[in-house]
Amino acid sequence: MKLKIAVVQFKTRKFIPEENIPFVEEFIKKASKSKADLIVFPEAFLSRNCSFKKEFSSSEKIGLNKIKEFAKKYKISIIAGSIIEYLNKKKHNTSYYINNKGKIKGKYQKEHLWINEKGFIKKGKHTTMISINHIKIGLILCWDLIFPEIFRDLEKKGAEIIICPANWSYQDARAGLKYSKDSEVKLIDSICIERAFEEEIILVFCNTAGNTINKKLKNTSVGHSQITEPFKGVIKKLNHNKETMFIHEIDTSILKDAEKAYKIKKDIFNK
Repeated sequence: MKLKIAVVQFKTRKFIPEENIPFVEEFIKKASKSKADLIVFPEAFLSRNCSFKKEFSSSEKIGLNKIKEFAKKYKISIIAGSIIEYLNKKKHNTSYYINNKGKIKGKYQKEHLWINEKGFIKKGKHTTMISINHIKIGLILCWDLIFPEIFRDLEKKGAEIIICPANWSYQDARAGLKYSKDSEVKLIDSICIERAFEEEIILVFCNTAGNTINKKLKNTSVGHSQITEPFKGVIKKLNHNKETMFIHEIDTSILKDAEKAYKIKKDIFNK
């Protein structure tokens, strides 16, 4: 099965969702004109989660409603990166799948929280599967990428593609920067290929772009949004952190050949 995916390496202009919505719409419009089936935005793309205050949640909800309108208007399915939402007085970092009729058909609450999220965000407990054009797709967020267990859980549910919106910066290496200023680039590039091979899936990694400054701390996004597959490794990648979009049609038939060659799924599921 084939699926044409638009991946947006998005730059958050201001930490106010309403300020970013016009730029979001422009990318959606372009992807629709190019006949993409699905467009993916990064984690925290409307506000970069620079504040976990409750007013951000209501503002991001307004942004989510606008994106639902865009999905219907431009007749394209959307992975709306993630927003901070309040449920039962708990904050979650949540990704939404909106179909081309503007309906929410899936949501995922981040399970593996980054260091700065712990204490603010409640982690999710369940993986999420969606279906587009009869292709089974699993959703994860950013730091989930590090943990193969979540991939295995989605595999057992039949995932062929796993989509990972992220907000990943050079500075995430912290003390590791003294060893290599490109530590996070190396981490992302290597693990995106590794996950595709070891899990026999197609991985879509969608990161943020540019810089943000919050409380005098500068964060520079790694960028490097990419799609990886078994056998081929990287089939499309941005080797920078600038704002742009690429569109690529993937074919899941390669996964059958990967299983014939390696029989990884057979070994996993027979245990």
